[in-house]
Amino acid sequence: MKKIFTINCGSTSTKVAYFEDDKMISKVSLDITAEELKKMPKTLDQLNFRTEQVKRFLEDNNLFPEDFNIIVARAGTISAVPYDGAYEVNELMIASVTYAPEAQHASTLSCLIAKEISKGTKVPVIVYDPTCVDSADSIAKITGIPEITNMPVAHLLNTKMAGITYGKSIGKEYKDLNLIIVQLGGGITLGFHDHGRIADWVYDDEGPMSPQRAGVIPTRYMANFCYNSKMTLQEMRMYLCGQSGLVAYFGTQDVREVEKLIDQGDEKAEIVLKAMAYGVAKSIGQLSVIRAGKVDQIILTGGVAYSERVTCWIKELVEFIAPVTVIPGEKEMEALAAGGLRVLQGEEIHPYNVYPKGYSSIEEIIKNPSFLA
Repeated sequence: MKKIFTINCGSTSTKVAYFEDDKMISKVSLDITAEELKKMPKTLDQLNFRTEQVKRFLEDNNLFPEDFNIIVARAGTISAVPYDGAYEVNELMIASVTYAPEAQHASTLSCLIAKEISKGTKVPVIVYDPTCVDSADSIAKITGIPEITNMPVAHLLNTKMAGITYGKSIGKEYKDLNLIIVQLGGGITLGFHDHGRIADWVYDDEGPMSPQRAGVIPTRYMANFCYNSKMTLQEMRMYLCGQSGLVAYFGTQDVREVEKLIDQGDEKAEIVLKAMAYGVAKSIGQLSVIRAGKVDQIILTGGVAYSERVTCWIKELVEFIAPVTVIPGEKEMEALAAGGLRVLQGEEIHPYNVYPKGYSSIEEIIKNPSFLA
């Protein structure tokens, strides 16, 4: 029996779960209130608070890190890596997410907490299926500004799990299918999974608005908005990535609350939520062309996929492309545990050896932190 502990930090909670082989024994969401978050505006400010929450969970459940066979964390804002699967949480990864993160996102804290609770043990610590696997077609990275290369970012962990789940349901392997998989969460991301490889993607800042994100904004408006704003660069990034979308319109990221407004006859709530679904459909259409329409299935997953209203609006617009399957919710903890079990059964752990852009040593990263740190 293999004992596996998983850690997944989100914007307002830290989810932890303990597995024995593939069986989940315990799971909890360690929430952080809005008032507490206001005292910790930068992601790294939350590290000690969240770490103590996890340690209390372990104590309350009589779990001891030295007894684990492996600890698996959600990958945070690390630099692009060449493969999916497992990566060692090593000194370079810790330095990179601490002093030179690619973005301010709570997922970054997952590997830091994992490494902290493993201190004094010989338990391996890994991340699994990072968001930044660079398996995309070269043509998808070209932009209209030569100095900017659009690097792939996709919600791989849960969407790949959804693809595997769908494949099993029809007696096929995930790697035998062409799938467009949509992650409907606080941010909305889409990927074209070409036989197990994300060939192209739509990240949460280049597609539809979402519960927390602005989505793509025309540059003629965005440039004026940024230059006329009194926000700092960091404040603007945090606004676009956590305080816009449904939050900006209604003060909530909870789609259920917006649906209550619709049920009460609020026309603005209906058109804004429908606009979100409309944007998802447009992004699905955008991805459908990259293999000339050869799409076996469209899959809608994530927390917002529990909304039949939203998924029906999307399906109405895209079912002409391919059939649509809804797999609501997130199986991230199960995906992390499954990855950890595969590693314990012999799957390779990739060394993490990618330096953040502009750095060539760990010492340089620590001495010269980026503006995001």
